[in-house]
Amino acid sequence: MLLNLFAIVAFAALVAAADKLENCELHPKIEERILRDTAAWGDAGITEDLVLSVSKHCETEQRIRQHHCNCQPQRILIENGTVYLNNLIPWHRLGPHEHIGLLVELYEASQVYKLPNVEFTYWLDDHPPGEANYILGGAGPHGAPRATAWPYEPKGGLPPMVAWSKHADNGVLMVPYSGAFRCAKDSFDALEASLHEISGVAWADKLPIGFGRWNGFCTYYYGMGLVRTADGQPVPCPRIYLNNVSAAHPDLLVAFDLGVAKPVPLAHQNRYKYIVSTDGWSISSKFDKYLLLGSTVFKAASIRDGFYYDALEPNVHFIPFMVKHKDDIVDAIQWARAHDDEARSMAGAAREFARKHLSRPARLCYLFRLLTHLSKQYKYPVSCSRRKLCVPVVHELRYYAQNEKTNETCPYHEVFDKYAAADTLASPDAARLQEISNMHLEPLHWPRDDL
Repeated sequence: MLLNLFAIVAFAALVAAADKLENCELHPKIEERILRDTAAWGDAGITEDLVLSVSKHCETEQRIRQHHCNCQPQRILIENGTVYLNNLIPWHRLGPHEHIGLLVELYEASQVYKLPNVEFTYWLDDHPPGEANYILGGAGPHGAPRATAWPYEPKGGLPPMVAWSKHADNGVLMVPYSGAFRCAKDSFDALEASLHEISGVAWADKLPIGFGRWNGFCTYYYGMGLVRTADGQPVPCPRIYLNNVSAAHPDLLVAFDLGVAKPVPLAHQNRYKYIVSTDGWSISSKFDKYLLLGSTVFKAASIRDGFYYDALEPNVHFIPFMVKHKDDIVDAIQWARAHDDEARSMAGAAREFARKHLSRPARLCYLFRLLTHLSKQYKYPVSCSRRKLCVPVVHELRYYAQNEKTNETCPYHEVFDKYAAADTLASPDAARLQEISNMHLEPLHWPRDDL
């Protein structure tokens, strides 16, 4: 019965795929990053034991109950253009758009593009798993070029995983922080839709002061001295240290954490010529939006990358600081004041870049290109018939849309109104939604495809 269902779904997907796009173009630097990252497996490719090793992350009931290990990995499989989930995140962890946003974006990508067969894990955390860090020396299993710290058999391997940021020594693939791009009330997409209002503040009317506002906390890579300035000193936590710099230079800078100064809505921050961006727990989801504001963006030094960072040019799209020394933002703002036309050109270049390379169509193209290159690495037939659970992602989104914890997380109607009529899977009945609900409520839910 289950195989017959998959056959019906597969046939419907093949019919629907006839009108879907099969190509698009990215910024060359973004495409280069995809090619570099998806080449990590070398000639060994992605074998099924690598993919299934993620199941070992929750080997025992104790690990699930005590460590909530089934709350971070979201396993995803795409077959014949349909996106499926191989596990469901426990109900008590549902709600944040960080998780749900990418599922919505993948569903939309599947309706626009002819997606290839792939399976991978979306890691739900500000930080990619440390187990995916490369280690010094030695090849990975099956002849892979580099070994990682992955502790499950095959040890040292690299299961295909995606996350919204990483550092250079981690093997995950990067995806957009889709929840911040499309789900939040002040999302990138919402801000882009109101550009006519944002553009109402003329450059000459903006205040020539650096503005920043954020929660006052520090991520680990500042406290551990992993980010250093040119003079060899560790970069202090920007979100805390800039309180002091602002107090010492009130004519140049009003960059404070929310324990010191009141919040200012993002759409109102464009009254300042200079916007200051700092990492939070990881890359800032506001940085993407700052690029749209028509102000010159100042970005603190970091060891973390987002999916498009390779295409950004310092001193063309933004001004880096905490690069020469910890107080160099003072010099940078003074430079911007003295070179007003150049600072204005940077603001315009940032907005042009964001509209061209970070808009929703560009993000859907990115996902298509990433998955296309990833699909070339698999050494086995990717199929739901080989997995214990395959929930169509559109069923999961329908569940989110009617669930009290998730119904306001993202504007699901945007994809339902546009694509549901042509998607034979988009209207699960009440019994199916109840079945999905039961799986979310099962405290030990974690399909073991490795057994």
